[in-house]
Amino acid sequence: MPVLVTLQVGPVDWPRFRAALEWLYRQEAPGWLSSTAYRLERDPAYVLVIDEWESHAAFHAFADRVGPEFNQRAGTTGLPWQDEVWVPTDAPRLRRGRPATGED
Repeated sequence: MPVLVTLQVGPVDWPRFRAALEWLYRQEAPGWLSSTAYRLERDPAYVLVIDEWESHAAFHAFADRVGPEFNQRAGTTGLPWQDEVWVPTDAPRLRRGRPATGED
């Protein structure tokens, strides 16, 4: 079952964190479907990363393998991360330009 993973951390050194994301996105990651990083509008030193994975297990396998090096590169070692795993509902899904159906 696909999952959405949200990861929040801060304050970060944005250029360093961005460079770590660029490194991360080049790593082999079976089951990783997408990732987008956001910065908090009122305080851009805080970051939210939203990943979509094929499964919770795929996310954990990747995080266990690369997480420590990512934290070292990003300068986030020792910072508290707030992470959540979200599962899909049975609500219809909206896709702009296409009718919303429960089958998307």
